Amino acid sequence: DNLERMILTGEKQSRVNNVTTSSENSSKLARNNRILAIGDVHGCLEELRNLVQKATREHNHGKQFAAIVLVGDLCNKGPSSAEVIHYVRNQPRWFSVRGNHDDRALAAALGDEECCSKPKYQWVNALSDDDVTWMSNLPYTITIPKTMLNGNDSRSSSAKKQQDVIIVHAGLIPTIALENQETKTMITIRNLLGNNDGTTTSEVAWAKMWQGPELVIFGHDAKRGLQQEENAIGLDSGCVYGKKLTGVILP
Repeated sequence: DNLERMILTGEKQSRVNNVTTSSENSSKLARNNRILAIGDVHGCLEELRNLVQKATREHNHGKQFAAIVLVGDLCNKGPSSAEVIHYVRNQPRWFSVRGNHDDRALAAALGDEECCSKPKYQWVNALSDDDVTWMSNLPYTITIPKTMLNGNDSRSSSAKKQQDVIIVHAGLIPTIALENQETKTMITIRNLLGNNDGTTTSEVAWAKMWQGPELVIFGHDAKRGLQQEENAIGLDSGCVYGKKLTGVILP
């Protein structure tokens, strides 16, 4: 693999997690610079807590991660949206990018008439002013420099192919520089149009077309579930639909 990493998937309703790893035994990998990225939570607070606890206890020697980064869509659909926002906001060294559901929930909290008229957004009334301010400051992308992940250990397998890591909710268009990506793209894209045989145009997952140089970690695509491409990892595995909450440990 281009990164020494392990994928963790936790069942909804806190059932026992399954873990697969593309690297050596986790006891050999615990480092202070390890970062845990987590897929779409959608108001599933119990599953979020359980996944972080398992990752910390069983795969990081009980040590706190250098950072925990979420791919957005913290809220909506699940039972504990306001609680997830409040919980994540108050954890030290936790970060999140903005997802399309976070964006709409924020609009409802700020009084958007269309959103406020929908019963599914009534939960925003439980948000504090600090919660709303925090949500309004969520970025659309977070970049993790490769030097933060690799440190000075040139012997690690991750050093063989050093990559910055971009966290984004939905994805990126491969032919456009990061600074020129549209915000709508970053929170909604799933597919690109591609030619299969020179005559037929069909939709293809953008992650299959992403050639780097950065590794992109994203969510937003529960239908496809966990995606593991050469330079992109999709972590939306449908926790809120009774499936799994998924995380990846870097490096």
